[in-house]
Amino acid sequence: MRREAAAKIAGVSAFDHDSPLIRLLRALLRSFPVGTFFGVHVRMYWMALLLPLLFLQWVPGQGVGEALLYATISFVGLFLVIWAHEMSHIAAGWWYRIDTPLITLGPLGGVAHMSEPAGSARAELVVALAGPASHLVWLAVCWPLSRLLSPAVLYDSWYGYTVWYLVVINQSLLLFNLLPCFPLDGGRALRALLAMRWHPNRATLWATTVGIAGGAGLMLFSFGGGLGGSIRFLIGLTCVLESLRERQLARHVLVYHRTLREPWQVDAEAWKQGIARQRGGGVGWFARWRAERQQRKAARQRELDAELERDVDKALERLHEVGLSGLSKQEREVLLRASKRRKGAG
Repeated sequence: MRREAAAKIAGVSAFDHDSPLIRLLRALLRSFPVGTFFGVHVRMYWMALLLPLLFLQWVPGQGVGEALLYATISFVGLFLVIWAHEMSHIAAGWWYRIDTPLITLGPLGGVAHMSEPAGSARAELVVALAGPASHLVWLAVCWPLSRLLSPAVLYDSWYGYTVWYLVVINQSLLLFNLLPCFPLDGGRALRALLAMRWHPNRATLWATTVGIAGGAGLMLFSFGGGLGGSIRFLIGLTCVLESLRERQLARHVLVYHRTLREPWQVDAEAWKQGIARQRGGGVGWFARWRAERQQRKAARQRELDAELERDVDKALERLHEVGLSGLSKQEREVLLRASKRRKGAG
């Protein structure tokens, strides 16, 4: 009683570091090492080990032993496919010198913890689509095998079930990850495609709007769906929360090259005025023509200035040799023009 009273006096809430809720969250988020592959550490949340128990409700089998075998195949196959998906992201990131030291695997999928975000729209597009592309590789191998196996072997043997399961899980993950809902791969690809035409921060706001709407749709679609509905609800909630986080970030810092000093580090709304546009995106043709014309005019002026400097050097050498009276009319005009230019009259 004294401890509870002291906690109330101190204002201890459910979110304090020693509260039961926080201890429960810590327990749920604990992970264990799986191994290191291609220089990338892999860890798995303990909660993922509950999935085989759920698979027991779905897999075929004429007994506990056979059902456990199929559940194990489903569990290992699922996370092997997810690991290959995340490694594809990482391999694409290596091309752009993005290091990734860790992958975490959980009940809702995997996360590649990249050391930095993509530095351009093109890099983000390549890295985002590399994950779904891994499922095409799986399907290119497993789908022909499934066509070669007879129905009896495909549905009544463990290796036939493995081939069938890999085809189904890769088809499902391919279609799911291509949904244009941020932060799924499809949502990131959508942001990258928009950023190739418009400012990346504006593209982020558009892509996250789609992500919020898509996440809300998944949450609404989840009611009354049992276990599958609960999974859809959690995925939809993740889409909404991650979209809101990325949306808030895009209002304060530049999406790509976040280390550069940009106007919205001072003015969060600067990008709306067209400041620091990339590649002229969103600028009208007349404004681009005027900018190009001014650039050509400035380049021509620099050429004329350099030519005048060369003529002045030659005229000064002649002046030193023959004196003022020995200069030609053209050489005198060069010196006069240079004198006016220096005084600001030319």
